[in-house]
Amino acid sequence: MDSNRHFSPLLICHGMLGSRHNWTSMAKQIHKKTGRRVLTVDARNHGDSPHTDTMSYPLMGSSEIKYFILKDLKLGPVVSIMGHSMGGRTAMMLSMLEQQIVKIDRVVIVDISPVNQKFDVTSSNEWNMEHYFHCLKNVTFDQSMKISEARKFADTQLSLRIPDAALRSWLLMNMRQDFKTREIGWRINIDGIHAAFKSEIATIKFTENCVPLYPGPSLFVGGADSEYIPLSDHEEIRERFPEAIFKYVPGAGHWVHSQKPAEFLNTILPFLKE
Repeated sequence: MDSNRHFSPLLICHGMLGSRHNWTSMAKQIHKKTGRRVLTVDARNHGDSPHTDTMSYPLMGSSEIKYFILKDLKLGPVVSIMGHSMGGRTAMMLSMLEQQIVKIDRVVIVDISPVNQKFDVTSSNEWNMEHYFHCLKNVTFDQSMKISEARKFADTQLSLRIPDAALRSWLLMNMRQDFKTREIGWRINIDGIHAAFKSEIATIKFTENCVPLYPGPSLFVGGADSEYIPLSDHEEIRERFPEAIFKYVPGAGHWVHSQKPAEFLNTILPFLKE
């Protein structure tokens, strides 16, 4: 890597039911290896962001992320962006909107396609969010417990429906104890996310003011064991991202960056160093 070269800041958008903290370790490694300034941000209704009744990709991409880039931390006008799953589609929307205002240097999309799939609540797919919404909503919290005890109790409840311990641990990162009231519960706005999921999040709708394509460098990274960037989507993806290249991480499912972190990092670093 040319140590004298200046790289644009990299903004990372997390996926559904995640938070910016899911990417902390990866962000530090990317910064160390590339010298890029790397920032992670919580989507609305997730992490430390406000709870709202509405969610959509234009709201999250064109409105909130654009404001974050230009106003909050004054990152613009040139940034790179990486997003996983829901965050990947947020990144897509931003890259195709406001191109005269925010210049996106390059885009990394992690295990999601702009091509909508049919939503099937009976699917066994690992990203069947209806199943996870049902599981999280049915967790009960004993307010007499310490937070560590409550987390173990919640894990026991989730284990009846979610056998994967690593996935449960990831979901349980959404637990918190309110600093003021001391009430234990979910940090995320489950009801708000669930209400918007099928109509606004499970599908992406490119609006009339959306530029039909992103002409810059773009990397689509999929899990080899995932179904979210199928080979059949490549042609249609290139209609919107004509410079798209595709990489698949062996042995990884939908959560590529957490299931195979070393392999994921080695996949994206050459692209981020260009």
